[in-house]
Amino acid sequence: MARTSLSASVSLGSVPRWMALLGIIVGSRLVSSAWLLWFADRQEANPWTEARPNLFDFSRMWDSHWYRIITETGYPSTLPITEAGHVGENAWAFMPIYPYLVRIGMGLTGLPFSVVSIVLSLAFFAVFVYLADRLFRHVLGSREGLWAVAIVAFSPVSPIYQVGYAESLGMVFLTLVLLGLLEKRWWLVGIAIPLASLTRPLGVPLSIMMGILMLMAWRSGRDRAPHVWLTLLAAASTAAWPLIAATYTGSLSAYLDTEMAWRRPYVGDGTHAWGTGWWQSANWWFPDIAVWVLAGVAAVVIVVAILPATRRLGYVLTVWSWGYLGYLVLVLFPQSSIFRLLAPMFPLAGSIARSRTASILAIVAGVVGQFVWLDWCWSVQGSDWTPP
Repeated sequence: MARTSLSASVSLGSVPRWMALLGIIVGSRLVSSAWLLWFADRQEANPWTEARPNLFDFSRMWDSHWYRIITETGYPSTLPITEAGHVGENAWAFMPIYPYLVRIGMGLTGLPFSVVSIVLSLAFFAVFVYLADRLFRHVLGSREGLWAVAIVAFSPVSPIYQVGYAESLGMVFLTLVLLGLLEKRWWLVGIAIPLASLTRPLGVPLSIMMGILMLMAWRSGRDRAPHVWLTLLAAASTAAWPLIAATYTGSLSAYLDTEMAWRRPYVGDGTHAWGTGWWQSANWWFPDIAVWVLAGVAAVVIVVAILPATRRLGYVLTVWSWGYLGYLVLVLFPQSSIFRLLAPMFPLAGSIARSRTASILAIVAGVVGQFVWLDWCWSVQGSDWTPP
């Protein structure tokens, strides 16, 4: 599989662009499907499937189960309460646009969730690849843009783009936001921000980005008005889902309490202080070397940030990438889901794509990384506690 992806990648710049993009879409999905089938054939019985499930059933595990619940029954009006008196895991942690689109697809076709969700995710992935290519062409050359798209499409977590998760659709809306900002198509940004915020939890990082860009626009004296109203729109979009959850359940903290339900197994029943998750996680996973682990992560971030290739991506893509990372530092308790949650920083692939050798190595590493990610995070082995 690595040889196939490498051969396809080397010829990217010598074929018509539409054919190169189609090759990236099809080639990357064949690689991910092959790995998924390999693991499905070895999968034991688990809470979601029987032993050795087919590809469709294997692709609806983990959070796909919650999207299926939302698709079939909607959101609960009463929050579940555990024996300890805390809000338990429930559907309010997941935004509504993707599952409701799947519901529409199921109604139109009569097909089950496992089929419709995967077909839609694949379709959204194809749109994402097309939009990502347009995005990268704003900051890279034609050939380098294709390398960047290929790096993203073959990345270690790219199987997530063809399972019953909202990632593909979320990336479509996120890319539309970034593309609209680069092209100064403010109406497009205004449409895409609410859609992104109601597909994946992107409202806060989009607000951070728009706030920074607003300050930059205010200082330069250019495009002040659109940046102001887009920042306000991002803030309103961030608040929309928690307010909807609060209205429907009668609990003002319904959304935050629901999110905390997933973290409680790691941090216990105490309160969570914003910005402490990474320190708590480092101590949980690496109690003896937590400081050194965090120092290493910080060093990698600093090195990537100061690379000339990164700075040449332009201020919009770099403000988004580092603003999003800042959001993760603020709210996240890193565990096995961290790899998937880093995917929205995909513009940084452009800093690799300027070197053909580095691009080829990144694609090969991505193909191998998919095996590692599926083995560690997606396939269920015993009492598995490493969710994707």
